[in-house]
Amino acid sequence: MALILPAYAKLNLTLDVVGRRPNGYHDIDSVMQTVSLHDLLGIERTDCRVFEVVGPPIEGENLVLKAARELEGRLSRALPFTIRLFKRIPMGAGLGGGSADAATFLKAANQLYDLGLKSAQLVEISTEVGQDVPFFLLGGTARATGLGSIVSPLPPVPGSWRILVVCPPVQVATRSVYEAVDGNFPSARRTPALIQEMASQGFGNDLEMVTRKLFPAMEEAVSRLRTVVPSLTMTGTGAALFAVFPTRREAEAALAAVRPIGYPAWICRPIPAA
Repeated sequence: MALILPAYAKLNLTLDVVGRRPNGYHDIDSVMQTVSLHDLLGIERTDCRVFEVVGPPIEGENLVLKAARELEGRLSRALPFTIRLFKRIPMGAGLGGGSADAATFLKAANQLYDLGLKSAQLVEISTEVGQDVPFFLLGGTARATGLGSIVSPLPPVPGSWRILVVCPPVQVATRSVYEAVDGNFPSARRTPALIQEMASQGFGNDLEMVTRKLFPAMEEAVSRLRTVVPSLTMTGTGAALFAVFPTRREAEAALAAVRPIGYPAWICRPIPAA
């Protein structure tokens, strides 16, 4: 038996940095949304472990293999598999591709091996893989608090929304961005307001100015893009940006406006919770 599953990217519609812990980690308050841009994960039970990436090579730690180690450690048994990961979500862009892949693996392995793990057990394992992996187990529209791993479902955004996602070719180091946030600047606290209204406005990200300051190429990219689509907002720690439109026609007009700049761009739709 084999499974082929999509691993959907996410957007931080808002990202408020609301505190800094003594250990240097930050508490956030964010509205997250899965969108139709996705990787594909093919997984099959085999008698040996094979992992193949089709697309750009994964830099840094592979979260799918980390998820496999965490799952095997929890079960005290080996789970041999063949995985083919088709990468489409840009890496280092704040779109959560690695975390989405890891969550998709955990769901697939639970089904493929008949493990019978409950949702709470999968969440516990996923938190050990990465703080935003729990969100991807369910997806849809949700509020993420704490370090990002406390996830509360929200009512879905309108299915008619169309979202322009643009990815400047800037590799942003998440750790560097958070290390530069000392907790002394006030948060815009956009998340509570957006949850009340849930309209195609009011988006924003406390980390954007930090990222633009640390990475001059990001500053240049944002400045160029906002001359044609002023509503573009950064997701995560960047470098991807997004703008939400009520209709596909408006989104396509925005896509046509950014195309001459030459950055990869997509029109996405919101993906509801699993």
